[in-house]
Amino acid sequence: MAALEITTMAGCPLLCTFCPQDRLKASYGKNNKYLRVDQFKPVLQKIPKHCRIDFSGMSEPWANPWATQMLGHALERGYSVAIYTTLHGMSSIDADRVIELIKAYRRQVEGVCLHLPDASGNMRGWKYSPEYEAVLRKFLDLGTHSKLREFEVMTMDGNGRIHEGLEHLGIRLERFTGISRAGSLNLSAVGTQKIQFPQQHETPVSCASTPVYDHNVMLPNGDVVLCCMDYSLKHVIGNLFTQSYEDLFSSKEMNMIRTENAKSGFSKCTICRSCDNVVQRDSRFFFSLKGARQTARRLRSWVNEK
Repeated sequence: MAALEITTMAGCPLLCTFCPQDRLKASYGKNNKYLRVDQFKPVLQKIPKHCRIDFSGMSEPWANPWATQMLGHALERGYSVAIYTTLHGMSSIDADRVIELIKAYRRQVEGVCLHLPDASGNMRGWKYSPEYEAVLRKFLDLGTHSKLREFEVMTMDGNGRIHEGLEHLGIRLERFTGISRAGSLNLSAVGTQKIQFPQQHETPVSCASTPVYDHNVMLPNGDVVLCCMDYSLKHVIGNLFTQSYEDLFSSKEMNMIRTENAKSGFSKCTICRSCDNVVQRDSRFFFSLKGARQTARRLRSWVNEK
């Protein structure tokens, strides 16, 4: 489905080993560190309602003190949302408000995923505090007693173990297998943890999440990158501070991605060729997809003429 992941701040303080923040920092430079509410609101007006707003992106959403306000605005404006959070930076007051919003707009909340610190120390910037545990307990209670579409708890430990400071909560999770982030991850940082190594796809490919590449990530400066694997910011497809949502999908970079992914033979032109989350295709798929886009354009023109 179409989704726009909101990276509310650049430079995540949690420094997780499976998250290549070094690549992001080097590529992003000294642009806006925090996305402000007054910047988020006009961007949201440009996003069609079929596009889900994900509070996730390339950092912990609640490392930004305005994250709760942005979540509330998106829900009040009628958007479907998903929340992916470590709960870092979320105060008890924030937690109460977020849970209140989730309950009030339950039908618009497509999923809540809690990412907890693990026993292997992969969430290097996390520190235990009584307030963190209190917030976590509130969300665990939400997951147990509220009928949400999806409520998930995960960690980055190969054996599914959470941090020793939280073991007394009795949480048992599935084993974790990391991914290479389309080849952008520093594999030496993850030690002996199990990981899926980078691919080199020779056949034509398309994204397994969306064949039309409309599951994107916005950064705090308004730049939109192809997806959550693009920590090196190789594929900036536009900027929502200055352009429309539709402009993203007719940009030079997006056209290049489509063209290169439809070819045979491995190439470093797109990160998709090294990604775990792709579907291998043959050329007939891309011809049918092109025909569908042309038909959609003709229908829009016909409706506008009427």
